[in-house]
Amino acid sequence: MLVDSMDVTFVYEKEDYLDIPVKVQLVGRPAEQDRPVRITVVSDTAEEGMDFILPADPVIPAGATGLDYVVRLVRTDELKTRKKMISLAIHANEHFSLPVTEIIQVGDTVSTLGFRIFFSDMFTKAPAAWDENLVGEFTQQKFELICDVLDIDPADFNDPSVITLAKLLYISAEMTAYVKSETEKMKAGLPYDENIIDQATGLPLDFGR
Repeated sequence: MLVDSMDVTFVYEKEDYLDIPVKVQLVGRPAEQDRPVRITVVSDTAEEGMDFILPADPVIPAGATGLDYVVRLVRTDELKTRKKMISLAIHANEHFSLPVTEIIQVGDTVSTLGFRIFFSDMFTKAPAAWDENLVGEFTQQKFELICDVLDIDPADFNDPSVITLAKLLYISAEMTAYVKSETEKMKAGLPYDENIIDQATGLPLDFGR
Protein backbone atom coordinates (compact mmCIF):
# COMPACT_ATOMS: atom_id res chain seq x y z
CA MET A 1 0.00 0.00 0.00
CA LEU A 2 1.30 3.40 -0.96
CA VAL A 3 0.91 6.10 1.70
CA ASP A 4 1.46 9.83 1.48
CA SER A 5 1.67 10.66 5.19
CA MET A 6 2.77 9.25 8.53
CA ASP A 7 2.36 10.15 12.20
CA VAL A 8 5.25 9.50 14.58
CA THR A 9 5.97 10.21 18.25
CA PHE A 10 9.10 10.45 20.37
CA VAL A 11 7.46 9.01 23.48
CA TYR A 12 9.01 5.56 23.08
CA GLU A 13 12.44 6.85 22.04
CA LYS A 14 15.45 7.31 24.30
CA GLU A 15 17.30 9.50 21.80
CA ASP A 16 16.43 13.10 21.02
CA TYR A 17 16.11 12.49 17.32
CA LEU A 18 14.23 10.21 14.94
CA ASP A 19 15.47 9.31 11.46
CA ILE A 20 12.56 8.88 9.05
CA PRO A 21 13.43 7.32 5.68
CA VAL A 22 11.09 8.48 2.93
CA LYS A 23 11.29 6.15 -0.06
CA VAL A 24 11.81 7.81 -3.44
CA GLN A 25 11.08 5.19 -6.09
CA LEU A 26 12.06 5.42 -9.73
CA VAL A 27 9.46 4.54 -12.39
CA GLY A 28 11.59 3.44 -15.31
CA ARG A 29 15.04 2.06 -15.93
CA PRO A 30 18.14 2.73 -13.84
CA ALA A 31 20.88 4.83 -15.44
CA GLU A 32 24.63 4.38 -15.66
CA GLN A 33 25.28 7.65 -13.83
CA ASP A 34 24.17 9.29 -10.60
CA ARG A 35 21.08 11.45 -10.98
CA PRO A 36 20.21 14.31 -8.60
CA VAL A 37 16.64 14.48 -7.27
CA ARG A 38 14.92 17.77 -6.49
CA ILE A 39 12.97 17.65 -3.21
CA THR A 40 11.59 20.60 -1.27
CA VAL A 41 10.40 20.57 2.34
CA VAL A 42 8.11 23.21 3.80
CA SER A 43 6.28 23.66 7.10
CA ASP A 44 4.09 26.20 8.85
CA THR A 45 4.85 24.72 12.28
CA ALA A 46 8.42 23.40 12.20
CA GLU A 47 11.75 25.10 11.52
CA GLU A 48 14.61 23.49 9.63
CA GLY A 49 17.71 23.11 11.77
CA MET A 50 15.70 23.28 14.97
CA ASP A 51 12.85 20.79 14.45
CA PHE A 52 14.20 18.78 11.52
CA ILE A 53 17.40 18.25 9.53
CA LEU A 54 17.46 17.37 5.84
CA PRO A 55 19.99 15.36 3.84
CA ALA A 56 22.16 17.32 1.45
CA ASP A 57 21.93 16.86 -2.31
CA PRO A 58 19.81 13.70 -2.67
CA VAL A 59 20.93 11.50 -5.55
CA ILE A 60 19.69 8.25 -7.07
CA PRO A 61 23.00 6.37 -7.55
CA ALA A 62 24.03 4.80 -10.82
CA GLY A 63 22.30 1.46 -11.31
CA ALA A 64 19.78 2.11 -8.50
CA THR A 65 16.02 2.35 -8.80
CA GLY A 66 15.42 4.63 -5.80
CA LEU A 67 16.77 6.14 -2.61
CA ASP A 68 15.81 6.68 1.02
CA TYR A 69 15.51 10.42 1.69
CA VAL A 70 16.19 10.40 5.43
CA VAL A 71 14.61 13.24 7.40
CA ARG A 72 15.95 13.64 10.93
CA LEU A 73 13.30 14.88 13.38
CA VAL A 74 14.53 16.62 16.53
CA ARG A 75 12.87 16.31 19.93
CA THR A 76 12.02 19.69 21.51
CA ASP A 77 10.03 20.64 24.61
CA GLU A 78 7.32 22.16 22.42
CA LEU A 79 6.45 18.72 21.04
CA LYS A 80 5.03 17.70 24.42
CA THR A 81 2.07 20.01 23.85
CA ARG A 82 1.98 20.59 20.10
CA LYS A 83 2.06 18.33 17.05
CA LYS A 84 4.12 19.60 14.11
CA MET A 85 4.10 18.72 10.42
CA ILE A 86 6.49 18.96 7.51
CA SER A 87 5.50 18.50 3.88
CA LEU A 88 7.86 17.01 1.29
CA ALA A 89 7.43 17.43 -2.46
CA ILE A 90 9.40 16.01 -5.38
CA HIS A 91 9.83 18.07 -8.54
CA ALA A 92 10.74 17.44 -12.13
CA ASN A 93 14.26 18.28 -13.27
CA GLU A 94 16.52 17.60 -16.25
CA HIS A 95 16.77 13.93 -15.21
CA PHE A 96 13.19 13.11 -14.30
CA SER A 97 9.66 13.89 -15.45
CA LEU A 98 6.62 13.28 -13.25
CA PRO A 99 3.94 11.64 -15.40
CA VAL A 100 2.04 10.09 -12.47
CA THR A 101 0.81 12.53 -9.82
CA GLU A 102 -1.55 10.30 -7.84
CA ILE A 103 -3.05 6.84 -7.64
CA ILE A 104 -6.36 5.51 -6.37
CA GLN A 105 -6.27 2.54 -4.01
CA VAL A 106 -9.10 1.12 -1.88
CA GLY A 107 -11.23 4.11 -2.83
CA ASP A 108 -8.66 6.65 -1.59
CA THR A 109 -6.59 9.05 -3.68
CA VAL A 110 -2.90 9.02 -2.69
CA SER A 111 -0.31 11.52 -3.88
CA THR A 112 2.81 10.11 -5.53
CA LEU A 113 4.65 13.46 -5.42
CA GLY A 114 4.11 14.63 -1.85
CA PHE A 115 4.57 13.19 1.62
CA ARG A 116 3.65 14.66 5.01
CA ILE A 117 5.25 13.78 8.34
CA PHE A 118 3.35 14.64 11.53
CA PHE A 119 5.38 14.39 14.72
CA SER A 120 5.06 15.04 18.44
CA ASP A 121 6.26 13.89 21.85
CA MET A 122 2.78 13.09 23.10
CA PHE A 123 0.74 9.97 23.83
CA THR A 124 -2.59 9.25 22.21
CA LYS A 125 -3.21 6.38 24.65
CA ALA A 126 -1.42 4.53 27.45
CA PRO A 127 1.24 2.00 26.36
CA ALA A 128 0.18 -1.63 26.09
CA ALA A 129 1.87 -2.82 29.31
CA TRP A 130 0.57 -0.03 31.58
CA ASP A 131 -1.83 -1.34 34.27
CA GLU A 132 -3.69 1.33 36.24
CA ASN A 133 -4.50 -1.23 38.95
CA LEU A 134 -0.79 -1.54 39.70
CA VAL A 135 0.82 1.82 38.94
CA GLY A 136 -2.15 4.16 38.99
CA GLU A 137 -3.71 6.37 36.35
CA PHE A 138 -1.51 6.89 33.30
CA THR A 139 0.07 10.27 32.61
CA GLN A 140 3.00 11.13 30.40
CA GLN A 141 4.74 12.78 33.35
CA LYS A 142 4.60 9.56 35.38
CA PHE A 143 5.76 7.50 32.41
CA GLU A 144 8.79 9.72 31.79
CA LEU A 145 9.73 9.80 35.47
CA ILE A 146 9.64 5.98 35.66
CA CYS A 147 11.88 5.64 32.62
CA ASP A 148 14.30 8.24 33.95
CA VAL A 149 14.54 7.07 37.57
CA LEU A 150 14.57 3.32 36.87
CA ASP A 151 16.47 3.56 33.56
CA ILE A 152 13.80 1.68 31.60
CA ASP A 153 13.71 1.84 27.82
CA PRO A 154 10.42 3.61 26.94
CA ALA A 155 9.75 1.10 24.16
CA ASP A 156 9.62 -1.71 26.75
CA PHE A 157 6.22 -0.47 27.87
CA ASN A 158 4.71 -1.62 24.60
CA ASP A 159 5.73 -5.21 25.32
CA PRO A 160 3.83 -6.95 28.17
CA SER A 161 6.36 -9.78 28.03
CA VAL A 162 9.03 -7.31 29.14
CA ILE A 163 6.97 -5.15 31.51
CA THR A 164 5.40 -8.07 33.34
CA LEU A 165 3.15 -8.15 36.42
CA ALA A 166 6.22 -8.63 38.62
CA LYS A 167 7.98 -5.71 36.89
CA LEU A 168 4.96 -3.45 37.42
CA LEU A 169 4.85 -4.36 41.12
CA TYR A 170 8.55 -3.51 41.34
CA ILE A 171 7.97 -0.19 39.54
CA SER A 172 5.10 0.69 41.87
CA ALA A 173 7.17 -0.02 45.00
CA GLU A 174 10.31 1.74 43.76
CA MET A 175 8.52 4.84 42.48
CA THR A 176 6.37 5.15 45.61
CA ALA A 177 9.54 5.05 47.71
CA TYR A 178 11.25 7.55 45.42
CA VAL A 179 8.38 10.04 45.56
CA LYS A 180 8.24 9.71 49.36
CA SER A 181 11.99 10.32 49.68
CA GLU A 182 11.95 13.35 47.37
CA THR A 183 8.86 14.76 49.12
CA GLU A 184 10.65 14.57 52.47
CA LYS A 185 13.57 16.50 50.95
CA MET A 186 11.14 19.12 49.66
CA LYS A 187 9.54 19.53 53.09
CA ALA A 188 12.96 19.87 54.68
CA GLY A 189 13.93 22.64 52.29
CA LEU A 190 16.55 20.48 50.56
CA PRO A 191 17.12 20.10 46.80
CA TYR A 192 14.67 17.57 45.36
CA ASP A 193 13.41 16.22 42.04
CA GLU A 194 10.67 18.67 41.01
CA ASN A 195 9.31 16.13 38.54
CA ILE A 196 7.67 14.25 41.43
CA ILE A 197 5.06 17.02 41.64
CA ASP A 198 2.03 16.44 39.43
CA GLN A 199 1.86 19.33 36.95
CA ALA A 200 -1.94 19.13 36.93
CA THR A 201 -2.66 18.97 40.67
CA GLY A 202 0.45 20.34 42.37
CA LEU A 203 0.57 17.22 44.58
CA PRO A 204 3.19 14.44 44.66
CA LEU A 205 2.67 11.81 41.97
CA ASP A 206 0.88 8.64 43.05
CA PHE A 207 2.23 5.27 41.89
CA GLY A 208 0.23 3.24 44.37
CA ARG A 209 -2.38 0.58 43.80
